[in-house]
Formats: sequence, structure tokens, C-alpha cells
Amino acid sequence: MKHPPVETIEDVITFRLQLLVAIGERAGEHWSERLFDLSLNEWRLLALVKARAPSRAGEMSDLLLMDKSQTSRVIKSLLNKGLIRNTPDLDDGRAIALVITKAGNRLYTRVFEEVMRSNERILVPLTAEEVAALDTILDKLVGHTRDLLEKRLGRKLAR
Repeated sequence: MKHPPVETIEDVITFRLQLLVAIGERAGEHWSERLFDLSLNEWRLLALVKARAPSRAGEMSDLLLMDKSQTSRVIKSLLNKGLIRNTPDLDDGRAIALVITKAGNRLYTRVFEEVMRSNERILVPLTAEEVAALDTILDKLVGHTRDLLEKRLGRKLAR
């Protein structure tokens, strides 16, 4: 067995990872709403549209592991705020793709600066070597667990 000794749920690696995520979510929701009037899901979708535009809503759902109705609500909110816009999909003229607007780009830059400051604060206790190792480990775990999820769902997810 590879897992370290476990006495309670608090020793389980996936529980500890979820706890780390939950702490980050709580803190992130606070500053994203207060400073930028964005929910974390709005921020994440905006950032992914910036990174992958033009992109379809289904791709965003897969990348964020959100159900389609939740993704639709986040997209509608970002459209209403003028941060993204619809455009015809170049691969399928019947489909709609999402692109970031100028206002979205300006906001993205401001939020991304805060995200990087926050990440640096979180990584303070680690050495540069530990951060590099963590990055490699996370890549392996995310890839492997995404593969497991795809098998369970019976379909490929956007990557």
C-alpha cells in the first residue's frame, strides 16, 4: 500500500487535498467578490475563455467539471457583465463560441495579478524544489484521476 498510515478520515490524502481546496475556495470567494465583483466560478470561466478562446460552453463545463446548467448560468452572468461575448464557432457555423471582451481582458489582468500574489502566499512554506515537485505530482494526479473519471463517464473530457 502506498498510502501513509491512516487512523481517521483526516489522515486520508484525498480528504487533506479537499481541505486545502476548501480553504482556498473560502479565501478566494471572499477576495474575488469583494475586490472584483466576480464569483470564483465566474473568474475561472473568464480565465479559461481567455486561455482557450474561441471555446464552446461544453468545453468550459468539462474543464471546470461543472454541470451544463451551472456553466450556462455563469456564462450568462459574464455576458451580462460584458466580460465575454458570443461569436460564431469557426468549426461549426451552427454553434456559438465564447471570446473575452476588452473589458474582460482588463479585469482578467487585475484578477490574475491577485491570483498570483495569493498563490505565492500559499507556497511560502515550500522550497523552490518542493514547489516543482508538487507541480509534477499534481500533473500526474490530475491526469490519472481525469482518466479514471472519463472511464466512469464513458466519454472523453476536454483537456
